[in-house]
Amino acid sequence: MSIAAASLAAVKSLKHISSPARAGRVLLYDGVCNLCNKGIMFIAKRDPNRNVMFCSLQSQAALPYLKAIGLSRQQALQGLVFIEYKDWSFGSTAALNVWKYLRSPWPLFSNLLWVVPEPVREAVYSKIAANRYAMFGRTTVCQIPPAHLLDRFVDRDELLSGRCGGEGMEPPDESNES
Repeated sequence: MSIAAASLAAVKSLKHISSPARAGRVLLYDGVCNLCNKGIMFIAKRDPNRNVMFCSLQSQAALPYLKAIGLSRQQALQGLVFIEYKDWSFGSTAALNVWKYLRSPWPLFSNLLWVVPEPVREAVYSKIAANRYAMFGRTTVCQIPPAHLLDRFVDRDELLSGRCGGEGMEPPDESNES
């Protein structure tokens, strides 16, 4: 199944995933993407109840999640993946699902944006995602979050040791950028 088909399906059932996440919610993101890392800090600041945990897609810790939902790392690097208990969502749908756990007014914005047809949301999201490195830059290894947030990162040991990203990690195919 292509990632586009997966995103249009929006939410799929998970099978056989053992989540190390508190509350069963993990946001998988591109750990070398500057835009993605700013987004993670944005979410963390607006999630004082610590509802959502994080895991970079470049880490080994992401592999059990990816296997459970049937996506390759390369496919997942095309957007955000939000695992919520036994369901998962991708792209703009993942972002809207995360926003419902943030403090006000973000749940309201999430509800309002659900009225935008999914193909329109995904087209805008996909265009930004495909050009994120060109627009916002990237690092060679996954960025390390501030110390007070480390316990929210499933892959914190890999982040701290520098084993996340870098050599052997290929960036998403950007050959279709305009």
